[in-house]
Amino acid sequence: MKEKVKRILELVRAGKLSLEDAAPLLAALNTRLALTDSDRELVASLLAREELDAGQVADHLLLLRGVRDTPPSPPPPPRPPRVVVGGRTMPGMDGFVERLSGGLDGLFDRVTEQVERSIEGTMPPRHRNEPAHSGQAHGSARILRVHVESSDGDEYSANLPVSLAPHLHKLIPPHGLRALEKAGLSLEALQLLIEADPPPGDLINAEDSSGNSVRITLR
Repeated sequence: MKEKVKRILELVRAGKLSLEDAAPLLAALNTRLALTDSDRELVASLLAREELDAGQVADHLLLLRGVRDTPPSPPPPPRPPRVVVGGRTMPGMDGFVERLSGGLDGLFDRVTEQVERSIEGTMPPRHRNEPAHSGQAHGSARILRVHVESSDGDEYSANLPVSLAPHLHKLIPPHGLRALEKAGLSLEALQLLIEADPPPGDLINAEDSSGNSVRITLR
């Protein structure tokens, strides 16, 4: 309040505003600041005194009219999330929802960043900006589920994005490649199968008499 009154009085002292023009502005701040003729004469005489600044004159005016200079009250702090069950607030649960949602958001961001870095690292630069495989027409069901067991004990299971089919030689470990070959399926044959853009479902499900088995499913 005082700062606003002070700015108005500074304009009056600078000759940019008359007391008659300032009166409605002061009254708009507080009805008690509506100036009478005697008030205007007092304010004019105070502003004419060089030893008083506009802030001191504002103090005199506020005191004269009985207006307290109270700072605006700060906004109330935000209320934390609350857990209510059956119309009753659960004690000890305040802040739990906020911590949980914040933790999940951070975890999701970290996992997303890690996956993007992993995929980026497996793809040569010339492939990073290429459009996705034409199989995207099948929507989200483009995950290749591979499970291979050989008679020698080699076993391999993985869920591989179809879009990374050209890079399977980097994604499948050596024991997985051995299991594929012993089951009668080469890596080149697997890539050709994916490039054929088959519909979702079982692609290969076979087992020979020696115990070599392979199952490939497109999801």
